Amino acid sequence: PFPVDLDYNKIDVIIPTDLQIDQNLNIMYRQMVSGAKKTQLFMGQPYRAGDQPDPGAGSVENVPHGTMHDWTGDPAQPNSEDMGNFYSAARDPIFFAHHGNIDRLWHVWRGLRPGNADFADADWLDTAFLFYDEEARPVRVRVR
Repeated sequence: PFPVDLDYNKIDVIIPTDLQIDQNLNIMYRQMVSGAKKTQLFMGQPYRAGDQPDPGAGSVENVPHGTMHDWTGDPAQPNSEDMGNFYSAARDPIFFAHHGNIDRLWHVWRGLRPGNADFADADWLDTAFLFYDEEARPVRVRVR
C-alpha cells in the first residue's frame, strides 16, 4: 500500500509517500538523463565471448530494473523466489509488465536527445536466444 522504493536495498523503510515519490523522480532523472548520456551508459557495455565477466551494466539495468526484481521478490522464500531470482522471475505475473516498462523507458530515453540511438553493434544485433513455445518446443529468436 505504498510506492516502490527505487533505492531499495532489501530493507523495508517506509517513508511518507510524497517524499518517496520525490526521491524516485530524482533517481529516475539520474538514471535516464544525467547518468546516461550515451547508449553504453544507458544499456551497458558490450559483453563478448572471452571478455571478463560484468563489463559494466547500464544505468537502467541496475535501477530501476534490478531494484524492481529485488523489491518484488518474496523475502519469505529461501532465494527470494519469483521476481527476486533469475530462475523464477518469469513465473511472477508482474515480470512481463515490468519488462514492458523497461522497454518503454528505452523508447523514452531515445527521444530525450538527438544523439540517443539504438545499438548498431552487429554482434548484438546478430545474437540469437532460445526460448520455448507453449508446447515446450525450442524456438530461436534473433535480436535483429
